[in-house]
Parts: sequence; structure tokens; C-alpha cells
Amino acid sequence: MCAINGFTFKDPSLLKQMMNCCRNRGPDWEDNYYDDSVSIGHNRLSILDVDNRSSQPFIFKNLVLSFNGEIYNYLELKNDLEKKGYIFSTTSDTEVLIKLFHKYGIEAFKKLSGIFSISIWDKINKSLFLIRDIVGVKPLYYKEKNGKLFFSTLIKPLLINDSNKLNLEAANYFFNFGYNSLSETYYKNIFKVLPGELLIYKNHEITKKKYLNFNFKKNFSDKLIKVKIVDIINKQSVSDVPISISLSGGVDSNIILASLNKQLNSYTISYSYNKEKSIDSICASQRAREYKTNHSEIVVTDDDFLGSLELVSDLIEEPIGNENLISNYFLSKRVKEKVLLVGDGGDEIFTGYEKYRSIFFVSLINKINFLKYFRFNFQNKNLKRLFLHNSKQMHLSFSNQNLLNMQNLLNNYREISHEKVSFNHFNNEYLSNNLENVMFADIDTWVQNDVLLRNDKIYMDKGIEVRVPFLDKEMIENFLFYSSFKKINFLNQTKPFLRKLFKNELKSILKIKKGFNSPFNFWINDEKNIKKIKFFLSKEYHRSDLINYDEASKILDSKIKNPFQIFSLLMFQIFLKKNNF
Repeated sequence: MCAINGFTFKDPSLLKQMMNCCRNRGPDWEDNYYDDSVSIGHNRLSILDVDNRSSQPFIFKNLVLSFNGEIYNYLELKNDLEKKGYIFSTTSDTEVLIKLFHKYGIEAFKKLSGIFSISIWDKINKSLFLIRDIVGVKPLYYKEKNGKLFFSTLIKPLLINDSNKLNLEAANYFFNFGYNSLSETYYKNIFKVLPGELLIYKNHEITKKKYLNFNFKKNFSDKLIKVKIVDIINKQSVSDVPISISLSGGVDSNIILASLNKQLNSYTISYSYNKEKSIDSICASQRAREYKTNHSEIVVTDDDFLGSLELVSDLIEEPIGNENLISNYFLSKRVKEKVLLVGDGGDEIFTGYEKYRSIFFVSLINKINFLKYFRFNFQNKNLKRLFLHNSKQMHLSFSNQNLLNMQNLLNNYREISHEKVSFNHFNNEYLSNNLENVMFADIDTWVQNDVLLRNDKIYMDKGIEVRVPFLDKEMIENFLFYSSFKKINFLNQTKPFLRKLFKNELKSILKIKKGFNSPFNFWINDEKNIKKIKFFLSKEYHRSDLINYDEASKILDSKIKNPFQIFSLLMFQIFLKKNNF
């Protein structure tokens, strides 16, 4: 795990500035490569083969590699390359990756299982290759200026010696959903390499194409599912340094804990808003005792929460309307290990949200509804859903758009229709309005641009690599489209299929989903906290033409407050001030 930076000309001074922005992500080692056509830098967080022999940029013949991530199947790939005559001097995935590319060219990327953003410079052909893992766990940004390409793990390095301008399209996307899934960032002329996308820069021209695609399996054997899940989890635990786990009282993190045959440190978050501990933290502590982990509980107060907003905004670089940002931040401050396993993704694959039950039953009704071929304009949202024709519409109907209600709070607000919703992987093959496709749309949008983004930016600032076994490519391909009839039951129970598979391991966990959600909805009814929030959402803190400050004050004074709306507005206002937009 690391940070990568570079551009297509020689400038040691500029590269040093860019690398300084990323030093926290790779505190163990840094190095660079220059020639007349390119500058490439690398900040290293050592996890596999911690010896400096595996440091990057790594050079093999005409190739220069700098990558951020982990290749989980590197031992299998190494064995294949050894059979073809390649000799290895390290035990790292880095050397495997560069020699795999030497052997197979861009086809090498299709052989990878892991989380990564990769840059490879071909000195002979004067070609730069950039690619990002298919799920989008590791970020990668780029810009083109004056015929030159710049790239980085973070946005900050791309802003050096450049003026900032707000991208209103991305801002409007945030106003609708609380995140931005466009290929554009909030900064004009700075773009994301999309998950699974290959960018080739040669002769001052950029060529982009979707290169990595999911190969969904719809008939996976029931008997092998548990074995496969455990195997994927253990594959992601490979490390030459100690690992730890973010533990809650829920299904996903406890399955990870039960599947690992390792001595672990575990961490959980709790909040001080009443005199009693949360059920979630009590359950996590109990599970930690059962598995003899060295357990730490981090208590967060309302003062901690509001006092960290500006710092967290700076870390994530792009506004996200998810209060779990703060949980991530305070957890990151306590984790001592370089690797942290988390349970994110299990909800989107194994139906962890209540909305998935609703979508399942709406989809069933829709399939047998003979009136669906007629057009009706119902005012009632639930009735409208019975006549939705595809998964994009269904995804939009159950999205955060319906919770934000920003019309009066933001000037120039435009509601995004389902035709304008941006998907990376989603295409016409998945347009039928069934549950699995809606879950895939969630992975394709907010999971990439909310969950994974905050995980990477916040934890990596503390030199911690976050691994997400439930968002492994194999996990998604094997189980996302597995029978929805088995994933949903008529009882008020989330993830019934997982609970059944791991019933012996999950005897003492919570029956309903809790997660690390903060008590922000309680805190915003406290006069002391409202006073602080009002200051953030005032012209005195920052004046912007985008925000209607009078309406913002009204919602804070109302008896019924929307916590998601308020938190999203807070984070966007802080983002605007930070960048002087």
C-alpha cells in the first residue's frame, strides 16, 4: 500500500512536492525515477516483503512500475511465471506484477485479483499505462495540461501550481445523492481513472477504455459457498506485518473474525450520548472475548464529532454526506497495525439493508403486474415503484436523493433523472428491475464513491491499509447474483442466507443491523451543538453563492430535522471554504 505520483516530463522539484503531499500514505520509504520523458514517484507502506529490495519505482528491463495496492493471487502468478523461466529476487507482489506485464502486456491486468491503482512506464515505446482495480478500492486521479499528463493517488498533488475551479456538475451530483459518481471530480479538469478502466498515454494522446469487467456466476454450488467465502477472507489476510479487524455486533465483521485463524487486535466505535453502552459495542466486546482478541473500544463524544469535521474534510478531499466518516477517523487514530479488515460490502451482496426487502417484493409484483405496460402518474411513491421498468429507475427511487431535499437549500439545484445517473459498470445487460441489479447499481455508485473513498483516504492518512473481503472481485462475481429467494425471507431479518451458513459462528451477534452509525440525529437536537452547526452554515464561516443560508438556518430551527441533509450540507460548506469556492 502506497501512493503513486508522476507526469510526462522531467521535473524533480515538482515530483518532490507531489510526493510530500502523500507522505502519510507511505511513511516507510520513498523513491523516484526520472528520464527525459517522465517523472515517477512512490511513497511506500511496507506490507509484503518489507525489505527495501521491493521498494518502488521498481525497474525490470524497459519497464518502470509504481503501484498502490495488494495483489492477492501473486503467489499463483509467480508460480506460473517461474515455469516460464522468470527468476525472482524478492518475495513481493511488486516483482510479480512487473514481470507479469513483461510477459503478457496489458492482458496481465486481467489476471490480477486484488486492490490496486497501477502505473507502468515503457521506456522503449514511450508509453504510460494507468489502471485501477475493477471494484474501485484504490483511487487514481489525473489531469492533462499543456499536452502533458499528470497522475496521482490523491487530488492535492494535482492542484500544485494550479488554480482551483469548482465543477458544478459534480456539485449537483452531490446535491442529489451525497456523493459524486461522475468520472469528473469536484475540481474542473481533474478526473478519476474509473474502476476497471485502462488509460494509455502515448504521443501526447490519451486513450481510455473499460478493460476489466465482471464475469458473474449465477449457479454457484450451495455446498461450496461457505468454503469459498472463508477462502476469500483468508486470501485477503496475507501479510508480512500484523493485521487487525474493525469489529461490530453485526454479521459481516464477525464472519471475517470467525474465518481467520490468526491472532488479531480488534477495534470498535461507541458514542457517548447516553449513560448506557450501545448494544452494538457490547456485542462486539463479547465476541472479542470469545475469540481472545486484544480489543479496544473508542468512545466518541459530540464535541469530538463536530470538532473533527474540518480535518476530516481535508483528508477525504471530496465531500461525502455520510456521518460514518467520523467513525472512520477516530478509529484510524487508534489502530496500531498497518492492515485493517472491515466488513463493508456484505450488505450490498447479501441484502443487509431493509430497502432490499422492499425492492425484492416490488420487483416480484412488477413482474406479474399486467398494468405495468400502461403509464400511470401516481403521487404516492410506493405506488409509482410498482410501475418502474428497469433497475436504474428502481435504484434512483430508493436512493439518497429522496432524503436530501436540497431544493430550497441550494441555489441552481437540478434534480437528476434516472437517464442522467452515472454508472461505471452498469449497462443494458442489467436493466431488468430485479433485486440483484439494484444491489449491483449500489456497488457501482455509492459504494465506490462513498464507502471505499472514505476508507482509503482516512485510514491511509494514518498509514493503514483497509481490506474489504466482501468486496473482493470473486465475492461479487460468485454471490451478487446468487438466488434472491434465498437472500430474502419473510421475517424481519437481514442477511438470512449468511446467518444460516454461519449459524454456529454467529450465535451471539445482533439480530438486526446496527453498524457504526453515529447518534448525530440526537446531537442535532442539543442547543449547544446546534449553535456550532449554525456557525458552520453561516456567511460568517464562508459565503458561497451556492447555499441559501436563510433556508439553512430555518432547517436547524425546525422541530423535525433531517440528519443526513444537515450533515451533507455541513460537509459541502466546509469543502467550499477549504477550497475558497
